[in-house]
Amino acid sequence: MRVLLLSVVLVFFSCSQGLAAEAPVQKPRIAIIIDDIGNNRTDLDAALLPGNLTFAVLPFTPYSRAFALRAHHQQKEIILHAPMQALNGNRLGPGGLTSLMSAAEVKLALQRSLDAVPHVVGVNNHMGSYFTQLPQPMRAVMETLQHRRLYFIDSRTSEFSIAETTAAEYGVPVAHRHVFLDNQTDDYYLQQQWHQLIRQARRQGQAIGIGHPYPQTLAFLKRQLPKLAQQNIELVFASQLTKQDKPDLTGTLLQISQ
Repeated sequence: MRVLLLSVVLVFFSCSQGLAAEAPVQKPRIAIIIDDIGNNRTDLDAALLPGNLTFAVLPFTPYSRAFALRAHHQQKEIILHAPMQALNGNRLGPGGLTSLMSAAEVKLALQRSLDAVPHVVGVNNHMGSYFTQLPQPMRAVMETLQHRRLYFIDSRTSEFSIAETTAAEYGVPVAHRHVFLDNQTDDYYLQQQWHQLIRQARRQGQAIGIGHPYPQTLAFLKRQLPKLAQQNIELVFASQLTKQDKPDLTGTLLQISQ
């Protein structure tokens, strides 16, 4: 009996070891978001870039709707690039969210912007270095996204942003930007930022880079994106890198009642 039991244990152990050995190791994953889409006709060309790219479209801009339709046809992911108040007071443009708005006004303005861009599945902030620090306005944003089942990417224009913690309160899927790709557009700088993004993904398993529809950036990405597979890097939509915490319903109900 003991011999039989020992044999069963050894067989189970060897099988479990075999399964562990065969378990695939997940590739490092990156998401690329192209911001500021919609102001220029040339933005339409960005939709033709290869791979699972995510495009952040400004609301109420001349080419926002046409771009969203074209990019969706190309099987890209569309998110709203929601203008939010900056510390330096830069002009926001249509659909801007500011600290002077009530929670109801923030929700209404955000809903109108979301309705203006077809096929939206998430939101990230355009500017927002001031707005993303403010608890009440960001709760209004996250309550809207929770209701519409959308995700949020924090562009991290402020180190004091509370976007991710607020999203967690409402159970909104969330992630943040790791690297800005093109604060400068010379090839040396783009290469440097690209390598930083790849290193970050290899180190942490995933990373999000944000760029813009500059001709230099688009040309750079057209060259680099096809090389990712041979570098064992997977290009995914931003939605695939978000995480979702269970909402704190007690806290949320308390905030609503106050």
